[in-house]
Amino acid sequence: MYSVALTDKQTLELLERKYPQITSDEVLLKVHAIGVCGSDLRVYQHGDARVDFPRVIGHEIAGEVVESGSNLSRFQTGDRVTLGAHIPCGECVFCQKNEGHQCVEGKSMGYHVDGGFAEYVVLPKKFVENGSIQKIADTTSYELASLSEPFSCVLSGLYEVDVKPGENVVVYGAGAIGCMYIAALKKMGAAKVIAVQRSAPRRQKALECGADIVIDPNSADTALEISDATRGLGADTVIVTAPSTEVQKEALEVVKKTGKVLFFAGIKNVTEVPINTNHFIYKQLKVVGTHGAPRHLHIEAVKWIDEGLLDFSSFITHTFPLKETDKAFETAVSKEGLKCVVKPTE
Repeated sequence: MYSVALTDKQTLELLERKYPQITSDEVLLKVHAIGVCGSDLRVYQHGDARVDFPRVIGHEIAGEVVESGSNLSRFQTGDRVTLGAHIPCGECVFCQKNEGHQCVEGKSMGYHVDGGFAEYVVLPKKFVENGSIQKIADTTSYELASLSEPFSCVLSGLYEVDVKPGENVVVYGAGAIGCMYIAALKKMGAAKVIAVQRSAPRRQKALECGADIVIDPNSADTALEISDATRGLGADTVIVTAPSTEVQKEALEVVKKTGKVLFFAGIKNVTEVPINTNHFIYKQLKVVGTHGAPRHLHIEAVKWIDEGLLDFSSFITHTFPLKETDKAFETAVSKEGLKCVVKPTE
């Protein structure tokens, strides 16, 4: 079989390996679609303490069960499935509360074990027992199914800030995640969604996904534009999908009193950033962060995709065969498109 391994920072190599053998507690999946995630790009560009080289990365996986261990009865050959990212231990306090995405062991597909940029991926015992492996509708393509993991993270953020119909919401960043937020917010009844994005192609994509107003911070006073659009009150909710400390600070300024702020994107180089905590106190804000998603929201994300509640195809702008995985990463790094998907069976 062929796989694409990260052998060093910014180095992806197409390798031929032996066909995988599984144990009686594992599942072998033929990968039909694997999305390039922003976290994949960070590992690719900067490395990660959890990733040893060489490693097949990638966790936005959809595929077909080709072999199921003899101890397993849940999965049958031919099952069409999509995966969550986390490998919960099943025993810690978080796993016991069905919060496996916060498992103390912190293991994930594509980090601690090989992931999906390959023709086949082995799903280890802990993942089969405690992770999220969801069957998809016969009418759902593998490409769309690969969006279930990132969209489950979007749903996690939306539920954390409890967005209500009729709210005015600002979304900083209109990449794949930002555009998913924009589309979902409109579906959930947001009165006005305001997108803030520097790149012109992505500003256009934000409009296509349903944004009512798109602001270019290069040429406009973002805070003033948001104030004007919200009658001077500020946004009910602000969602930050851009990895920027300056944007995080600005979010606290443009949200209205008693409003909510969601920090979704992590910061690449962690530094101490001065924050005006008076915003928290005198504006009485709810400020939260989210990482990953619990299994029940992955199940819900699959339902959204199966039932076509959004035009999920609009988020996928580029597809590549496995041998061009490096081009998929280059395209994603350049921000030329939104979601790049690799299709190892082609």
